[in-house]
Amino acid sequence: RPNMTRFRLCIIEPKAPDYLTLEPLDVGFGAIVEHCKDLRRLSLSGLLTDKVFEYIGTYAKKMEMLSVAFAGDSDLGMHHVLSGCDSLRKLEIRDCPFGDKALLANASKLETMRSLWMSSCSVSFGACKLLGQKMPKLNVEVIDERGSPDSRPESCPVERVFIYRT
Repeated sequence: RPNMTRFRLCIIEPKAPDYLTLEPLDVGFGAIVEHCKDLRRLSLSGLLTDKVFEYIGTYAKKMEMLSVAFAGDSDLGMHHVLSGCDSLRKLEIRDCPFGDKALLANASKLETMRSLWMSSCSVSFGACKLLGQKMPKLNVEVIDERGSPDSRPESCPVERVFIYRT
């Protein structure tokens, strides 16, 4: 059994499939999390569907830090990670389709984590405000260089959100 505790793979072309199978890279990353039982840190990007996040939520029970870019299909991917990774402390997500539903449905998990960073995702200002009201022990920082989010509709996505415990 592999003793790997950290794995990072940077894909140069994030939307490119596996060059042999022309399929998403889910099976390869799924094999890594299934067989590396002591995996604590994982950084991944590329053509990955919600299936890879199901693998991560199912097998990566010791995962403490996960960094994801250009991956996933829907809120379900983030839900798999937050509901399945019991040891998760830090989650960084960039350029993924995860949004309000995944963030709010798993709000209680965020209180057990150190931080969640989301950049260029589908999280709205309204969801950030609601999370702050629902979970008063969390700091919810919206970082948006386009001007004050208060001046736009609450359904408008924010550029970045940083969530951490007080």
